Amino acid sequence: MTIFHSLFKLMRGNLLQLITLILFFELLTFNALSFQVSDSLQSQSKDSIIFHDFNGSNYRASSFNYMSAEDENGIIYFGNENGLLEFDGTHWELYKTPNFTPVTFLKIIGDKIYTYGTYGSTDLGYFQRDNNGNMNYHSLKDRLPDEKEISFIGNIVEHNGDVYFSADSSILKWDGEVLKRIQSNTSLTMYELEGDLFVSLYGNDGGLARIENDTFQIVNDEFNFKDDYAWEILKKEDNEWLIFTSENGIFEMNAITYQTKPWDNETNQYFLQDSIYLYYVEKYRDSLFISSTWQKGMLIFNKEGEILKKLDKKNGLLSNYTTHPTEDRRGNIWLSSGYGIQYMQIYNPDENLKFQPLAKIRYIKLGDSSIFIKDTSHVLFLPKNKSNSMDFYFSVPSFFKEDLQFSYYLEGFDDDWSEWNSNSRKEYTNLPGGKYTFHLRAKHIGLSDIKIVPFKFKLEIPKPWYQYPISYAAFIILLGLLIFGFIRYRTHRLSISNKKLERIVKERTSELRSQKERLKEANAELKVINNELDNFVYRSSHDLVAPLKSLRGLISVAGMSNNIDELQEYFRLMNISITKLEEFIKSIMDFSTNTKKPLEMRLVQLDNILDSIIDDLKFYENAEKVELIRAYDSNFQIKTDPKRLNIVLSNLVTNALKYHDFDRGGIAIH
Repeated sequence: MTIFHSLFKLMRGNLLQLITLILFFELLTFNALSFQVSDSLQSQSKDSIIFHDFNGSNYRASSFNYMSAEDENGIIYFGNENGLLEFDGTHWELYKTPNFTPVTFLKIIGDKIYTYGTYGSTDLGYFQRDNNGNMNYHSLKDRLPDEKEISFIGNIVEHNGDVYFSADSSILKWDGEVLKRIQSNTSLTMYELEGDLFVSLYGNDGGLARIENDTFQIVNDEFNFKDDYAWEILKKEDNEWLIFTSENGIFEMNAITYQTKPWDNETNQYFLQDSIYLYYVEKYRDSLFISSTWQKGMLIFNKEGEILKKLDKKNGLLSNYTTHPTEDRRGNIWLSSGYGIQYMQIYNPDENLKFQPLAKIRYIKLGDSSIFIKDTSHVLFLPKNKSNSMDFYFSVPSFFKEDLQFSYYLEGFDDDWSEWNSNSRKEYTNLPGGKYTFHLRAKHIGLSDIKIVPFKFKLEIPKPWYQYPISYAAFIILLGLLIFGFIRYRTHRLSISNKKLERIVKERTSELRSQKERLKEANAELKVINNELDNFVYRSSHDLVAPLKSLRGLISVAGMSNNIDELQEYFRLMNISITKLEEFIKSIMDFSTNTKKPLEMRLVQLDNILDSIIDDLKFYENAEKVELIRAYDSNFQIKTDPKRLNIVLSNLVTNALKYHDFDRGGIAIH
């Protein structure tokens, strides 16, 4: 009793410490020559027990395993010291929690695997696959309503859509959003019976209670013990249940009145022995029960309490301490212990399967990455650069790879089914883009007339984006928009060019018109100039010829005379003619200068110009008879072209001097 009490307290505080202590006891009695059982199905007699042993080298994780559970597809999950361990009969996979806590308890509810673990600190949460088939962990620890540490999880139950966790001295209720604590004054265990939640309260003040409106309602206060409570409650038959305690035996309970009485039979007497401590019980093949003990191996008994089989290390178990035996859908038992995992198969050649086996692709490997297949409707889209090589990994859950043969056929690539072989991996290379269907079938070498449903997997290797109809449509629309845009652009550019051309034509037309007008004006000016030139030539020729003729005549006359006085007169007259010719030439030059030089407007003193003219004329004949009268102030200035003004005034004064009749008197110029 003393040993059990200490173990029981350890169990309530820390399961890991409990298992460590039990393994220490196991090592003290470990037999190096372990029991070896043949795996050959064909060589076994009816109802013989076959053991399949798995250790850390098989599944690449710790040898410590706490419990197991099977999902609806036949895939087994184990609570391992390193995390959540998965086995589909062919492939092992380990999923770790973010803080690397072990999984000491697990329960599959729907598509979630709820887990609890403790290693220094505790964690509570669930694993769930996402849409791509990848397993992700979601912790619920931060959802706790208080800062109390979860020291132990004894059971996980779904009830009315909520999930309940039996957490030592309280119940945690999870509705998917909020985690609520239902507190008790003592330790408890929790079970679901006929749709109701029941708890067994620890100690003399304990008993059986039903959870109603998140409170504990006592239904049997007589079912209490000093240091024990219900470790498991299982249905025996209609309206009758069996309650299993650790050291106080087994009790029958009426499912209507909740009254209990000891189960009087061989099995109960066995567990009432001082050295036998019951740990866990599993309903087995509808009418049988299988239980584990703290240090005495396992027991198989029927609903009448008859012991059918005792199992320990001597006849096949890896350890005398096995935690949670779990029945799979083939009616065989998975055993978890500190020495690995064991599959206990009670061989029956007439085995009648109660389910339809499914050949299933588990994942596809692309290089170093794996894509897990969540279900049969999964459609895989592969990147173009990864579509040339891929490995398909497949299995038939609930069956070992060693007992199966496979045949596969990739529709759209293979010509026919492959030969039957035991390889659970198929590699394909150089797959062109397109849609494929991967067919898989399997057969069991030890079962007759077994039909395994092939798994139809649709694989879509995407074509280049430009080969999809929507890409064609987008390309046509884009091309149309480009053409439309180009036309609009060209139209706009042509419009701008036309407007520019119109402006240029208009400017050129205006310029031509202006040039035409200027030409007309130039022509008119040329006509005037021509007329003036004609007149000028006419007058100039007359004015030039007259002095020359006069000079020629005087030279001729002078040549005929020898009289000095006459010759001097002739010379005087010649000089006059030459002077006239010079003056005329000078006037022509002045006229030419006046017409070609631009105006140079500036302020000039009028006296300066007149003084210059008088100075030039003082040697003319009769110049002394000319009087210049200046009727302006001495500082009078005028803004004009001085040269042109000089020519005008010089001509006026000179003409007045030249053509005045001095016989009538002098001249006064104003």
